[in-house]
Amino acid sequence: MASKEYINPSGMYGATWQFNQAVRVRGGDLLFVSGIVGLAPDGSIAADNIVEQSLVAFQNLSMVLEEAGGSLADVIKVNVYVGQNYSHRREDLREVRARFFTGDYPVSTLIQVAGFANPEYLFEVEAIAVLDSDG
Repeated sequence: MASKEYINPSGMYGATWQFNQAVRVRGGDLLFVSGIVGLAPDGSIAADNIVEQSLVAFQNLSMVLEEAGGSLADVIKVNVYVGQNYSHRREDLREVRARFFTGDYPVSTLIQVAGFANPEYLFEVEAIAVLDSDG
């Protein structure tokens, strides 16, 4: 069984979102998840706003993890990419993220990019999860 130890030095600044500074993992299998965007099952863009796209992207990420035998609780690292000035939607994005990550938060990076492969994309998330190896 995998064990996770979250590392948050007391002399360092506190988290500005729901994340930990580092995580040490012992045991388990690593699952690397490609960038997931807010596409509906039929391949259409979920919406033309970043909040709705983030909601669908996290739902899609959850489906990938479940198919691999895990869940969002197994995620140890996420990279989130936003493609527009999201500052006016920052609290909305935090609320969406909080629906999916609770308790022990993954280590995280938020990156604003100039654009995506498809100009309709406004949000993308990629993840690393650690799954129990006894499955």
